Amino acid sequence: MIYKTTDGTKTWLEQNSGVTADLVKVFFLDANTGWTATLIGTVLKTTDGGESWNSYNYGAASPNIIFSICDLVKFIDQNTGFIIAGKLKQIYLLKTADGGTSWSVKDSLISTTARRWYAIDFNGSNGVLVGDKKDVQKYSTDGGETWKFSTTINDNFFGMLKYVKWLNSSDVIAIGEGNEFNGLILPAYKSNDGGSNWVKKSQSFTTVYDRVKDAYFKNDLEGIGVGSDGFSKAFLIKTTDGGETWTNEVLDYAFGLQTIVGIDNRLLILGTSSQVIYSDDFGITWKSSSKKTPSSIVNFSFAGGKGIAVTRNGDVFLSIDGTGRSWNYLSSAGKNNSGAMIFTANNNGFILKENSHIVKTTDLGTTWQTVLPPVKPGSRNLVGGIDFGDDNTGYAWCSLNDYGEYHVYKTTDGGDNWTESKLFAGPGYISGNLISFDENNAVILGPDLWTERTIDGGATWNPATLSDFPIEFSKRDFEDLAKIDENRAMAIGEGFICTTTDKGASWAYLNHGINDIDSGFYKIAFSGDSLGYIALYSGVILKTTDFGKSWLKNDTFFDQFYFFASAINPAGQAFFGTSAGYILGEEPVVGINDRGITSDFTMHQNYPNPFNPSTIIRYEIKNAGNVQLKVFDVLGREVSELVNEFQTAGKYNVEFTMDKTLHKALSSGVYIVQLRSGNFVQIKKAALIK
Repeated sequence: MIYKTTDGTKTWLEQNSGVTADLVKVFFLDANTGWTATLIGTVLKTTDGGESWNSYNYGAASPNIIFSICDLVKFIDQNTGFIIAGKLKQIYLLKTADGGTSWSVKDSLISTTARRWYAIDFNGSNGVLVGDKKDVQKYSTDGGETWKFSTTINDNFFGMLKYVKWLNSSDVIAIGEGNEFNGLILPAYKSNDGGSNWVKKSQSFTTVYDRVKDAYFKNDLEGIGVGSDGFSKAFLIKTTDGGETWTNEVLDYAFGLQTIVGIDNRLLILGTSSQVIYSDDFGITWKSSSKKTPSSIVNFSFAGGKGIAVTRNGDVFLSIDGTGRSWNYLSSAGKNNSGAMIFTANNNGFILKENSHIVKTTDLGTTWQTVLPPVKPGSRNLVGGIDFGDDNTGYAWCSLNDYGEYHVYKTTDGGDNWTESKLFAGPGYISGNLISFDENNAVILGPDLWTERTIDGGATWNPATLSDFPIEFSKRDFEDLAKIDENRAMAIGEGFICTTTDKGASWAYLNHGINDIDSGFYKIAFSGDSLGYIALYSGVILKTTDFGKSWLKNDTFFDQFYFFASAINPAGQAFFGTSAGYILGEEPVVGINDRGITSDFTMHQNYPNPFNPSTIIRYEIKNAGNVQLKVFDVLGREVSELVNEFQTAGKYNVEFTMDKTLHKALSSGVYIVQLRSGNFVQIKKAALIK
């Protein structure tokens, strides 16, 4: 897919590349001339701003291999360009002198280990090439015809250098990903001899988990790098002195940043999950280029006759009728990545966020107030779990700063005030969950089968008893647990299930009896005495109706989605939140024919047509998947996005009215209605008469 914007990133239109292979890199020399490449040896070129593309074969430059890697496409003028491509353990630097029509090999990395080059830049005939190891950096003085190795940098850093840039005629800067194991957050290096020798220009910030993926310099002094802070949170670094010193900033976006481009002060960044953000003031302020799109669904619940879902970045979505069949954006729960969420019997809700931050709602998610302020900003921490034993008494568990620094907080006034109840020296990286059976009894299950339990309201804590666990599970992690009643609960971990019938005092291993599944048990939900679901990280769903004595496996979504959350609505239907922001749910047993059965993809002509002020668009999809229904004017500008969500197979009716547009008013004329689902695309013309 190729997408183009002509209005400063506000809207994006798809262009036809003419190929079906995945496109992995793109480079534009000016507004009209650009190139993109596939993994399999094809380069595409446009000279009309992407309206049309011509295909050429760069794979013929090395005909003895089948290309499967392409890490870079870059041109320094209309004729001269470079591609870094190859396959595992065989990477080639290719050059063209005729605008991409033909290619030749200029250098290679042939090794017994997976070595890569990632970035190249030129200043006249002088070039620099950097990659994933300190002994693969090279420089050229003849326009890239020949290359020499740079002096190896010995500083114990073993991450990747992802960006290189000539700042002026003498200085070159290279920037790489940080590395938490040796505390080198920002590997930045400068050379003043054309890349032959390099000097480190790094310093540590308040955390050591950041990964710089790309950078942009608007002049020889001012630069900005982008990446992830290690928890899928947008991360920036900035310099105003040519990379000698740097400052850092974590943005309030729950996705990593991958690529940055810029023109003077205007910046455009592509993030994970197809997110795009932009800045008009060199990174002082940021905006999203599209309508609000959910990030990973990390938790949801059904309370007060409604469904409430929360994403990693704190966006809250509401299912107003409580069925979970449709969701709309409701509110923001504020900064810091969200994790666990719980609603009490009186419909008060709580979200446990990073930095030991707890927010509360008393109106089913419409507004949120901080009840436990965040601590140690910038520290690395993870959410464990939050639960209430009654309307007043609750516990929250999280790690803070160090992997094994586990904190337990307690409230006795319905969550208005929280105090630290216990500090544990846990086994490491946090996983698992916490449940509270009543005001006195609570249990925590964590990594490496670590357990702690209180029977006196948190005054003392002691390990729970684990019985019948096979020896191979002795160092496995708990992942989640679900309370069934005032005495019983079920827990899952890396490939195992266990149960308790005595408020968490003892846990018995349960043989689930299911073969051919991986160990990624991730989320569990129970309703009533016997109905339960387990969501595997891989997209597999397990269901029991007899408290785990037997299980049914559903692999419909295997390798299609990563499941991050699970819940059951009051009607007993299961719902699962995914890493891509979808909520998948069961169709009801009663009324299963409401949508009808279809064997094809079809969009019918809207009715009435012509219309004023509204019309109905009917369509049918035969496979579940993401569906987009959009309206464009005759110039290809998007005027309305009617649908952009995961939908199950069936028949749908959508109303398009003049108030559902991106513009205040539409003029009379013809508009294009486009339906897209997977590889299926269909358009219809709709006429508006005023």
